[in-house]
Amino acid sequence: MDSDGRAEGGLTPARLGEIVGSLGRRLEDSDQLGELLQRSVDVAHDVIGGADSCGVTIDYAGATYTACYTDSTTLSVDQAQYETGEGPCLEASRTGQTIVVDLNSTEQRWPAFAEAARAEGVRSFLASPIRTLDGIIGSFNLYGSASDAFDGMDADILDTLTTAVGRAVGEHARYSDAESTVRDLRSAMAQRAPIEQAKGILMAMRGIDADSAFAVLSDDAQRRNMRVRDVAREFVESATKRNDATPSTDSGAAEQGR
Repeated sequence: MDSDGRAEGGLTPARLGEIVGSLGRRLEDSDQLGELLQRSVDVAHDVIGGADSCGVTIDYAGATYTACYTDSTTLSVDQAQYETGEGPCLEASRTGQTIVVDLNSTEQRWPAFAEAARAEGVRSFLASPIRTLDGIIGSFNLYGSASDAFDGMDADILDTLTTAVGRAVGEHARYSDAESTVRDLRSAMAQRAPIEQAKGILMAMRGIDADSAFAVLSDDAQRRNMRVRDVAREFVESATKRNDATPSTDSGAAEQGR
């Protein structure tokens, strides 16, 4: 483990398989897909020692945006790529190749982007294309503050995570199409605040982790045929009306898991 508690070589194939398996869940709406993507970048940050910042870029059908991320550095570096039209995540998305480069190589390949990355203290880059049956829809991106932070093993681990993300997007796209999925995901990620608030309340109330809290909301949404974000918003409103932050008993999310 490094100083942040992340694995640096102790990740076994079996453990990686367990982690990838944990990403699997029913994907019946874009909120669930958004939660899975966020969980994926959090996992990458935890298990790849050099990954100080992580995110997923969607680059499909004329839409290019950061769907999920671990911190503001991810957003800043991604935005520099979108503005300059160059950089590792766009390269991975548009060529279908995994990109592993350091800042020196970046300065030669993408000089405009390299300047912005240097300003953010980023010196290493690893990006893997996200493939679905409809084609490549973006990339899974890791940024490191150390030089040569990523190696072939890191690229293999990221490829495994990226494959899981691609399957998840493809699973969701079965209910519509890739272009609609990309559009719906952007809307879902822009409206995640109620979900995060509801998860926090449930975690505090029940002493459960974030995944279990989301499962409560997701199960309630399925039972009531609602979007997860709408169930979350209703739950938060109910909880905040009470001084003890305990939701009323007619809230479905409150009843689930008692």
